[in-house]
Amino acid sequence: MKKFKQASVRLIGEFESMHSKTHISLKNLHRQKSFWVEPLFEQLEKELSLIEPITLQINGFATFLPTDFTTIYAAINSTPEMEDWFKRIRKSLNEKKSVPHITIARQIPNSLAKKLWPKFKDRLWYDEFEIDHLTILQRETFGGNKHWKPFKEIRFRGTSDYNYLMHVKKTKANKVIKDIDDQQISLF
Repeated sequence: MKKFKQASVRLIGEFESMHSKTHISLKNLHRQKSFWVEPLFEQLEKELSLIEPITLQINGFATFLPTDFTTIYAAINSTPEMEDWFKRIRKSLNEKKSVPHITIARQIPNSLAKKLWPKFKDRLWYDEFEIDHLTILQRETFGGNKHWKPFKEIRFRGTSDYNYLMHVKKTKANKVIKDIDDQQISLF
């Protein structure tokens, strides 16, 4: 990923996200004191530790529809397994649906994107990587240090068998309730 960022800098010059580490962003929390959110992280760790690690595939590049700025990113190949995995992560984080991606150049002016996007548009790139943990980052809101630093790491320790069994259990529980409802008789 670093080589794509460096190539972008050579073509369009420096941009804000050129030094960011490779990551998939899932949620940004509003400014809070860490001791306020630590109890939330304990519950989150219990939920996320039941989710299994996953191998994701990168399949080329894409861009979000331009507004005043454009973001170019490495596209993650969408599969039913990947969609389900991210759905479970988002549910634990109480997060709305988002497009999983790995940013190359974030919010660059459209005039620079017109120079940069043609270099990525038709370029083929396939790669695989495993995600086995979630890293929660923090940074100071005020003051000189605006760099993100690790706050907590949560390992994914679940198995796909366990998550499949939980899905079957939920489906059966819903079916039993539905069957009972179908047999009820109104007495009034």
